[in-house]
Amino acid sequence: MSSLFRGLPLRRIFLLGAAALVCVAALVAVATILSGDFGETEGKIFATLATTFAAGSTVLAGLACLGRGVSRPLGVIGVLLACAGFVLWSAQIWGEFDSDGYWKLLGVLTAWTLALLVTTTTRLMLSSPSLVRRLHPATAAAAAGAAATATVMLLREQGDGWQLFAILLILALLGEALAPILERYSAADDRASERVLGMVAGAEVVAVPGRDSRSVRIGAAVERLAEGEELVVRERR
Repeated sequence: MSSLFRGLPLRRIFLLGAAALVCVAALVAVATILSGDFGETEGKIFATLATTFAAGSTVLAGLACLGRGVSRPLGVIGVLLACAGFVLWSAQIWGEFDSDGYWKLLGVLTAWTLALLVTTTTRLMLSSPSLVRRLHPATAAAAAGAAATATVMLLREQGDGWQLFAILLILALLGEALAPILERYSAADDRASERVLGMVAGAEVVAVPGRDSRSVRIGAAVERLAEGEELVVRERR
């Protein structure tokens, strides 16, 4: 078993574990449905599965941001909030605490976790510099505004700001939905048709547009860089 994971980075091992956890959770859900006996315990199982999917999505998005080196502070905060939310929600589902303060904490934590999920997933879908500068901050601001409004309503136990919350939520989801669409049409405009990176032994190293951003063409051969690798061009000595 140790040889199976030897050489794999820690982040990839975690992702494989998360994928295995999701598969197990899905199998448990299917088995529960097929058993035909849906009671309180089964309801708690489904609630725990929903919590696992939400928290797992946020954790994976945060790790992806850390892996790509983009929005790292948001990635770290997202992972921490998702883990804390999973623990607290699981404790509530199975412990059934009767506390207004605990429910408020869960509500606030959930609001900000979902806001970070929207923000990080939107950033991961963008590579165009113009969209990263404009669409991502606007989407992040709308998501943060929605979470802040929800926090105020929960703490004050008043729903007066529901219209503002709904508008900001719609704008945040709109930004996330537009991200892949606009990225498809904007990325080509942001890239130059050809960019000379340097000269090595009389040969030009040129960057050209392509579908695979990790591929390297050397003559007629095409090599693909693995995750975490970078290209280094040096003169032979």
